Amino acid sequence: MQSGKSVNEDIRHKAQDSRLKTQDSRPKTQDSKSKEDAACLESCVLSHGSTHGVVLTFGVFDGVHIAHRLVISRVVARARALNTEGVVISFDPHPAVSISGEAPPALTSMEKKIELLEMLGIDRVIVEDFNKRFSQLSPEEFVRDILVGKFNAQEVVVGYDCAFGKDRVGDRWLLKELGEKCGFVVDVVEPYKLNGKVVSSTRIRADILQADLEQARKLLGRYYSISGLVVPGKGIGHKIGHATANLQVQKQVLPPPGVYAVKVSIDREQFYGILNMGTQPTFGENQFRIEVHLLDFEGILYRKDVEVFFVSKIRDEKVFASPKELAEQIKKDGGVARQILDASGI
Repeated sequence: MQSGKSVNEDIRHKAQDSRLKTQDSRPKTQDSKSKEDAACLESCVLSHGSTHGVVLTFGVFDGVHIAHRLVISRVVARARALNTEGVVISFDPHPAVSISGEAPPALTSMEKKIELLEMLGIDRVIVEDFNKRFSQLSPEEFVRDILVGKFNAQEVVVGYDCAFGKDRVGDRWLLKELGEKCGFVVDVVEPYKLNGKVVSSTRIRADILQADLEQARKLLGRYYSISGLVVPGKGIGHKIGHATANLQVQKQVLPPPGVYAVKVSIDREQFYGILNMGTQPTFGENQFRIEVHLLDFEGILYRKDVEVFFVSKIRDEKVFASPKELAEQIKKDGGVARQILDASGI
């Protein structure tokens, strides 16, 4: 990975609702451009001296879902055909922060996003610091200074709903115009639909929030996962004979409270488990916790980073008459989870 900022900084994870553009023709624009834009474009042409450059795309790519993969596969294919690099430019913090001040929680951490993009064949993932100065770049400046000036774009692949520049005023039509003037080709990937609806990060978030994990899996092309650090808990699970790992997770979308069949990745090893999210009502807890009980694991998990893959919801959280009754239910949940995970093939 290459970064537009220090890799030692904390990466903030937020997401935004993309504005879908379904028009078949470009909206009308002003006939004249400002002198500043004209000068910017002239500078762009002069700076694009070499015809040899990279194939790139840019965007948030939250979730790296199946529609994103169409864009990524096009980038990789064109880069291989041209014997050059395939590059993804992403942003941190999320661009929505500069517009509305906040964004919904993410489907993927930045680390997971980079991992998925590299698995798909991308040569370089660039994380640009989406600071105040960056957010004020006009579409022409973004093309001149970033796409051409910084990365020498030879071809640019984007989704049909791409937006860039200050206030997201740049669109695919403007990008094609600027590409013609600055010497790079623009390839637009049309929307991808599943069951008659456009695949989007927004749609996947809604599925996860409703615990429709199977639908989320279809749209993501993989089981949804969260990453977390094992931190000290209250030891309640250990006391009732079912030790659990208390997770401190990054700000990601979470399914509703309840008990889930999960698979857990620890130090590149995979384990079956059950995950409980909620406030532990049997013990009068009011603090939200995420705890994982591994079915076939012996060892110390404290301070380890783990990734939890949600496969299916088993039941809602509920109050039990006693810790003993809860322990018996956890044992039953473990049996149900094992059956689900065996059948899933994960």
